[in-house]
Amino acid sequence: MSVRRRERRRVQLLRVAAAVVAVLFAVCFLTVVAGVAYLGVRSHQAVTLPAPTGPYPVGRTIYDWTDASRLDPFGPPGTQRELSVWIWYPAVATAGTMAPYLPSTWERDLPLSPLGSLVETAPSLIRAHSVEDAPVLGGPPLPVLIFEPGLGLAAYNYTSIIEDLASHGYVVAAINPTYSTAVVLGGRVIPSTEQADDDANPARLQPVWVADIEFVAARIRALDGAGSGPFARRLATTRMGFLGHSLGGAAVAAACRVDRHCVGAVDMDGYLWDQTMRGIGRPFLFIGSQDGLEGPMKAQLRGALSDVPQGEGYVLTVKGTEHFNFSDRALYFFAPLRPLGLTGPIDGARGIAITRAYLLAFFGRYLGGRSASLLAGPSPAYPEVSFHDL
Repeated sequence: MSVRRRERRRVQLLRVAAAVVAVLFAVCFLTVVAGVAYLGVRSHQAVTLPAPTGPYPVGRTIYDWTDASRLDPFGPPGTQRELSVWIWYPAVATAGTMAPYLPSTWERDLPLSPLGSLVETAPSLIRAHSVEDAPVLGGPPLPVLIFEPGLGLAAYNYTSIIEDLASHGYVVAAINPTYSTAVVLGGRVIPSTEQADDDANPARLQPVWVADIEFVAARIRALDGAGSGPFARRLATTRMGFLGHSLGGAAVAAACRVDRHCVGAVDMDGYLWDQTMRGIGRPFLFIGSQDGLEGPMKAQLRGALSDVPQGEGYVLTVKGTEHFNFSDRALYFFAPLRPLGLTGPIDGARGIAITRAYLLAFFGRYLGGRSASLLAGPSPAYPEVSFHDL
């Protein structure tokens, strides 16, 4: 082959290679553009949470409380432990202002990052069903539940579950664990910190969260005993229920073990630690994801259930769920969850409906004294739920 032909051949090959590269670049560019467009559309679609199923309207109010008896191990030296506590409750029907999913001060001061606004539904686009500071329902004293969220999450991330409980007559005091999640307290932004938002550090976190639960339970009793206020003489405070998700589930189990006012606890997909493995001694429900009994969890639950009264310990898993199916994040757009295996293939609203039903059954029995056929074994209404005998 002559030199001239070889050169022409080389030029042709270079042209073909350049064309291939250009096509590949165009395909990649168009894929990225389409992906960004998809994320932009999904993250800017409004979402309405599932409506509560109970007979009562729901109110929501927020308290900022300081525990003067404790220094915060995660705060600056000498800082007393402060908590933002959100309370949902059965309310009198009113035409008041609907409570935003995230209060304007929180959304303004805790904005999503530029990436977050692309991959996650903005709180302003999430519609809930509570009326801000609505009048509290009259009648007999209302049963009380204390709620603890999972690590890195906050009370509002469980609005769909908590509103439903409130619509059935429960007052639910939900804790935002300071420094483990970003909060606004007294107009001040308190971001999360690495040492308090580290799932490798439960032995240090759990005692703080247990003390938070006991403190909030005491403040609830104080609200009921006050001479005035929306909850004065409206709460049944001698018998309470505790519930939580993830590390919050472990914390409420530990708190229920030591708090004489706790009649039972629910752990939603949370590994148990330390003292809970030595027995809770109260009615206990574990409702977990489809893989929630893997690893050491069975042994942990056997320890927790070792002194639970006969027939009052329940271990359930829900087919098709993963860890975040027990929170609102299963209901709105949050792009990383499914690829990372943090939500399962079950429809998000279906998973929440199942969780709601079993929470109502458990607390209806142990706080309301009602029969609870759902706790007796598998139900055709919820074939996704499996009961486990450990």
